[in-house]
Amino acid sequence: MNTTKQAHSAAEVLENSAAKAVDGNDRRLATIINMPDWTDFLKVEAFDKPKAWRLVHNAKNGEKEEIVFSIQGSVVAKDLPPIMEKPRMSTTKYRYLRQSITISGLGTPTFEDALRSTTEIYGAFDRTFREGELESWGPSGGESDALEASNRYLTPRRDAPGVTSVPFGEGVDPKHVLLAMAGNDHVHTEDNEVLYYSRRTDKEGNNVHVSVGPQTFRVGDLVEVQLSFVVVPLKGDKYKMLAVLRSIALLDGQFRQVANVKSSAEPATSTLKRKVRYDEPTKDGEDERPGKKAMEVDQGSA
Repeated sequence: MNTTKQAHSAAEVLENSAAKAVDGNDRRLATIINMPDWTDFLKVEAFDKPKAWRLVHNAKNGEKEEIVFSIQGSVVAKDLPPIMEKPRMSTTKYRYLRQSITISGLGTPTFEDALRSTTEIYGAFDRTFREGELESWGPSGGESDALEASNRYLTPRRDAPGVTSVPFGEGVDPKHVLLAMAGNDHVHTEDNEVLYYSRRTDKEGNNVHVSVGPQTFRVGDLVEVQLSFVVVPLKGDKYKMLAVLRSIALLDGQFRQVANVKSSAEPATSTLKRKVRYDEPTKDGEDERPGKKAMEVDQGSA
């Protein structure tokens, strides 16, 4: 198959998968644009330690839960673990060390709906601040058909008092570089944690998600990304909305490098819970989301 046909094939597979996933699912990012009343049940709320504004709703048990959205796309760029050597930076910069992934919709309509939804979400956050205080939103550095999500590895301990650290996965920090960098001044919290999966089909035809290492992913892979939106303060009474990476799931690995071909051809201190999960059949006693229970975290760092 030549590269042009392969690119069109990747876009077709992506749209079929994404459109099917969106149908009837209010946690899909693409649904927001088609829900005029979404602000009736999702609210912007401010949290301290560290200071941040998050999109939350009231769960069935009455507790507040941060909303985690899902979006499918083709990987066009990534900066993922493992961390094999200490980066050259001062300790004051450790809080800025991040992992990230950028996905493209390959021109598909469901991805376009998702990007339009991010603009709606930005508008909801914007009304929390005085006009002009919240920086303008661009999903991925000005790219018209891409979305970047990231999460930092470490949170300054002063910003997360009383929060218990969680271990780095072996696939993330195999040489304990990040652990050494954390020392006494930084902590790796559940809010910093990113989960990695591969989606497979079981004998009954159900989707199941198996934990994999972060080295699994390649440019061109079709993936599903789970993310949340957070506004953080900057200097000088300015604020910025971020897409915070929560998980990545490999959907289809047959189109590696297709995203590059497509791009060159067509430029284009309370406790807050969140659920980074996949709703799929489980056996008795098993958690509904593989590898990790629903997060119960301090507001954490974005």
